[in-house]
Amino acid sequence: MNQTKVKLWTGQYTSIIISSLVMFAAFYMITSGFPLYVSTISNNPAIAGTLTTTLMTASLITRFFASVIIQKINMKVLLLVALIYFMATIVLIFFKDSIGFLIFIRALQGIGFCLLTNLLFTLSSSMVPSSRLGEGLVFFAMSTSIGTSLGPMIAISYLANYSFKSMLVITLFLMFFSFICSLLIKNDSIRTTASQQTSTNEPFYKYMYDRRVLVPSILIALNYFAISGIVNFMGAFGKEINLGGKISQFFTAQLIAMVIVRSFSGRIFDKYGHKILIIPGAISGVCGLILLSFANSISWVLISGCLFGIAYAVIQPIIQAWALTLVPPEKKVTANSMLLIFMDLGMAIGSVGLGYLAKYVGYGKTFGYSSISMIAILLIYLISSRRNASVK
Repeated sequence: MNQTKVKLWTGQYTSIIISSLVMFAAFYMITSGFPLYVSTISNNPAIAGTLTTTLMTASLITRFFASVIIQKINMKVLLLVALIYFMATIVLIFFKDSIGFLIFIRALQGIGFCLLTNLLFTLSSSMVPSSRLGEGLVFFAMSTSIGTSLGPMIAISYLANYSFKSMLVITLFLMFFSFICSLLIKNDSIRTTASQQTSTNEPFYKYMYDRRVLVPSILIALNYFAISGIVNFMGAFGKEINLGGKISQFFTAQLIAMVIVRSFSGRIFDKYGHKILIIPGAISGVCGLILLSFANSISWVLISGCLFGIAYAVIQPIIQAWALTLVPPEKKVTANSMLLIFMDLGMAIGSVGLGYLAKYVGYGKTFGYSSISMIAILLIYLISSRRNASVK
């Protein structure tokens, strides 16, 4: 009975939570701000999507090497170096305004984003007790999602009145704060984690891939395909329906719904499993995106934000927790790497694909079309669950 109440909120876990929240907020402030900034240089929505696709493609390529690098270098040192590196890429944006240079910067940031997310996901999952896996990963995901929600909300509201480059100064301070939090991580716990990761001598391709995690990874890619449209084009959608900076209230509604749902969804997963959460989460995501595509007032935007927030709260962390239960402890890094690779793949394809679609049908209809990816999550999950049940 006592084992089920093993301590979750250690100093190490809390440091990772805070560092992740602040880092993701800074990162998504930049990601959401870029399309608005680029709109002052070019009127082509596809270019904004290309910037995010470039970042995610660079991150995706780097993921195939990141896990090996993490095994070779002390993770605290690598985390601090990656944060310094990312701050340097932000500084470089001040030097030139051309589209080509900005695409190059986003490629550099993709490398840093890959290292930072790999490190934070690996550290957080290794610090969570197995008896509280769902709860621990949901709270970690809550920190990243709060950052992901706050970032665009702050960026869109801020850029309605101030310049993009002044906002970059704020992101620099946030990244530096994340750096300070990372200094609090102890080397002894990291060495333990690293030794667990390097205990296998499997070939490289087996280290990077495990077929047991393929279905959860595909679902993650489809989820982030839909999220890419929200992150990249919400600001432009606000202009399209004459709401301007008020459209940022979508992220407020999403954030409130997400925090409420995640406060109990982890415990539900630990007691009852993933099916009771993923199915209603996907349905809520479909409804939220379809409603958003027809929204013409702030009230409809808020309702759609709440509905999408429920999906946002459930799908990613619960699928990650589910994936980690499918593999033995020594394969957790493989599972996390696959999930992150497919996350980048979904964001990259979604950013450029939905960007080109928005050019022809507008941003509202684009959100409606992106709901197809949420429907696919529901169908693939139900088919996979039925197949696994028949095998048993």
